[in-house]
This record gives sequence, C-alpha cells and structure tokens, in this order.
Amino acid sequence: MKLQQLLGEAPLKAILFDLDGTLVDSVPDLAAAMDAALIHCGYPGAGEERVRTWVGNGAAKLVERALDWAESTSQRSGPPVPHSVLLDAFYLAYAEDSSSRSQLFPGVIAALEYWQQAGIKLACVTNKPERFTHPILAEFGLQSLLPVVVGGDTLAQRKPDPEPLLHACERLGVAAGNTVMVGDSSNDIDAAHAAGMPAACVSYGYNHGAPIAEAGADLLVDDFGSLR
Repeated sequence: MKLQQLLGEAPLKAILFDLDGTLVDSVPDLAAAMDAALIHCGYPGAGEERVRTWVGNGAAKLVERALDWAESTSQRSGPPVPHSVLLDAFYLAYAEDSSSRSQLFPGVIAALEYWQQAGIKLACVTNKPERFTHPILAEFGLQSLLPVVVGGDTLAQRKPDPEPLLHACERLGVAAGNTVMVGDSSNDIDAAHAAGMPAACVSYGYNHGAPIAEAGADLLVDDFGSLR
C-alpha cells in the first residue's frame, strides 16, 4: 500500500481526506454560486475556468479573489461591494445548490471502500463549512465511508493550521504518527507536516492555480485509485 510506505515502520491506522479537488470536483457548483453572487452585486460573472484558479483556501478567500478580479475588470460605478456582502450572497446561492453540477473523481468510492474494509479509519478534513460539507458527502454516498468530518468552521483554526488534522485524529482515536493526509493543495501539505504526518496529493486538484508538484508533497499521484 503506497500510503503505508510513507510511514515507514509505523502502521497506517487512519487517512484524512480533503474534499474539494480531492474527492469531489466541486468547482462547477462553486462557480455557479460565485457567478450568481457577482451578478447580484452588479458585477459580471467570472466563469468556471477563472473560478477554478481561485479555489483552494476556503470561501472567504475565494470571495476575496473574486472581488479583486471584479473591481479590476468591471465598469461598475460606485464604491466596491463589501467583502461580507459578496460572501453572504455567495453562501446564499451555494446553499440553494451545492452539488447538482459536481461529481466524484474517478476511483474515489472503490478506494475508500478498500481502506475501510482493511480496517483503516477515515475522516474528511476540509475548509468548507460543515453546513455545506455534510450534504455533499450525503449526495455522493460518502457519509458512511467518512464518519468523522472536520469542517472549516468546526474549530477556530483551519488548514494550513494543523489543529483540524489533530482534532480528526483525536476523534478517530489514532496518533498523528499513524496517519496520512490526502489532499490537493499546499494547505493540506503544510497542515499535515505541521501535525507531524506525511501528505499525499492528487495532481488534478485546485491548489488556487499554483503547481502542486512544487508544494512539497511526500507523494504525488495523477489518479485517486493509485493511492491504494
């Protein structure tokens, strides 16, 4: 098992997974909500391709990037829309539909079932707020495979802070030294290393538009199934 090799002689007992860009391609729904929020606030829509480069640090950062882009490119008159107003509009639109356009990346279910059957404990650690995370996990049949969920608002800290990962380990009843973090961004890598665990990354994710190959992952794969 590739993830076991990252731990050396320490047995692999748990795996923590990021959500957006790792398990689920959620950008289509994020982009639709972001465009709806921008248009509601008097800006043009940004489009999925552009939004894809903004994802990877949570909703607040996504909205910050969208607002910077909108203010620099639009002909809208008047003062800039406050960040909090655009964020609220985004949350409202996303709450109405967070999964109809999204889809699981290939190999996710089979791999999660493989690890579960092997007795390895699994959890989802994401910067997405819990109120959006749980419905998406339910939509794609992941709730029973990922019984522990740490969202971006579960604690005061978020990735790249290590605390969400350590909190997940505590809830799973495992040590960080027996755990691997699987994600798609530098946030996942930095949080994992700060928590004292290796980080495996998929190359197809978001990482806010930056090359993940340069982020220092302990393992980088091109498809989820090859993590097994």
